[in-house]
Amino acid sequence: MHKYHYQLNIKKFLNNRYNDLVIADTFRDFALSLAALYIPIFLLENGFSLFDICYYEFALFVVCIFSHYFVLTYLPKWGIKRSLIVSYLLTIVFYITLYFSKDLISDLGKLSFLFFITVFNAIPSALYWSAHHVYFIETTDGKNDGKKLGILVGIPTILCIASPFIGSLIITNYNFYGSFIISMILMVFASWVLTFSNDIVSDSQLEIKKIIDKNSMRKNLIFILQGIGYSATSFIWPVLLFLMSVKLISLGFLFLFSNIVSAATTYLGGKNSDTKGSRKIGRIGATGHGLSLIFRVLSNTIFTMTAFQTMGGFFGGLLDMALDSSFFKHSHKDIANSIMNREFYMYIGRIILLIILIVSLNFLSPIKAFASSIIIAGITTFLLNLVIKTDQSIIN
Repeated sequence: MHKYHYQLNIKKFLNNRYNDLVIADTFRDFALSLAALYIPIFLLENGFSLFDICYYEFALFVVCIFSHYFVLTYLPKWGIKRSLIVSYLLTIVFYITLYFSKDLISDLGKLSFLFFITVFNAIPSALYWSAHHVYFIETTDGKNDGKKLGILVGIPTILCIASPFIGSLIITNYNFYGSFIISMILMVFASWVLTFSNDIVSDSQLEIKKIIDKNSMRKNLIFILQGIGYSATSFIWPVLLFLMSVKLISLGFLFLFSNIVSAATTYLGGKNSDTKGSRKIGRIGATGHGLSLIFRVLSNTIFTMTAFQTMGGFFGGLLDMALDSSFFKHSHKDIANSIMNREFYMYIGRIILLIILIVSLNFLSPIKAFASSIIIAGITTFLLNLVIKTDQSIIN
């Protein structure tokens, strides 16, 4: 691996495959964070029901599982760089579909429209994350993966701190379609960056036995609980804020503060996991992040919501870096099966919480159903520290 010096060497920087990924990720993350957070709200405002959106998310998660398996099977043949670029281009198609949503819904109907956005969201997502994880593992040596991951996640987060807030301004002052256009332009730049990068060769032989991995159920449970937390913060929480009549600008403001804190703790958490191990950091992160999920739901003012979401940004950053850096360190020997194992159980976690939400919507008011689902996610995330305490598969 290239070593990093305080004196900037432009030629060395541009010829570093790891840096290429950092730059491309920055453009991609900025593009997605402008609009992705608000897509469920966009669907609600275009006549879709809460059940429609939940079923869309459910279908998305299921298709993603199969897409990851398919992508990882053929990734050596397609090439990692090509797969990343294709994922960017298909994401552009996804935003084009959203841009022409009114015409497509009128001509094809709501069900067909949801089918199209499911496909053009799931496939590029699977392409990106499968290739992205392989790219990262192949360009690191397992010794400083926490620090490298902190840079890979931290730099895009720092540069994209204000993007949800900017997205809310664009949507409020213009419309959703303006954010879609800007996102498409940024995805073009992300694709362009990787065209100058050398490709990476990686072998891939998936085995169902290794993917299920019955011998490491604590590790699998960690991934399930992570998935539950991700579903709560990326989907259920923004929709709950919308249902509570929180304005989009205020919603963007909430994520602005949490991103600022998350950017700092992401790098520090990754760096410290290399030197001090990930167990203690992960347990602290799980405890704090779990409590933040519960407290933000119980809040009744924007100020307290912002405070507890910022708390979530801090502890969530520690938790994610501790768990993710540990995962990458232990994935070098069998990259493809390790990635598929992680993705499979994380999507199982997402699906579990979504099923709880769908069932709750049949008995509770929408706000109470969404709020109770987040509280459940908070409790499971809080209890995650007990699993981290005893796991020996990936936690060190």
